[in-house]
Amino acid sequence: MDNKELIWVEKEFAEKYKVLADNKNLNEQRIAALNEYIEGVCNAAKQEFKSNLESLEEDVAIYTGLNLQVRQAFAKAKDEALSASLALWDEYEKELPSVRDKINKIVKELSPLKDELTTINDLLGKIKTYDIERVEKVIGNIAALHGKEKAMFDFLIKNFKSE
Repeated sequence: MDNKELIWVEKEFAEKYKVLADNKNLNEQRIAALNEYIEGVCNAAKQEFKSNLESLEEDVAIYTGLNLQVRQAFAKAKDEALSASLALWDEYEKELPSVRDKINKIVKELSPLKDELTTINDLLGKIKTYDIERVEKVIGNIAALHGKEKAMFDFLIKNFKSE
């Protein structure tokens, strides 16, 4: 048995080749038919490749155009954002002197308070807390008085207070 392999070819060529294959004397015609078929397939592949290449060139041109549009749109957006930013900065610079004046006015108003707060803080630091604790203890003891002791304390306060 011959080693054979099946291949897919066009039906027209297959029928033509079968006719030539049946006749063993037409070997050269079979080779010529095969060459003709292969040349036809090559030409069709070349034509398809050329068509695909042209389509690819069109796609590249479209892509290049779209890329250019994107760049232009981005440049426009960048320019608009930069212009808006510069306008905002200009407005800020116009208002900056009045803001500085307000800040200076507030600082001038708070400066005397700083001196007074420093004085108050120094005075609070000089208070002897020991004496305050003793006064608190005495007031606590007075508040705890009741009955005769409370009445006697009230009498002493009312009659012997210093004027």
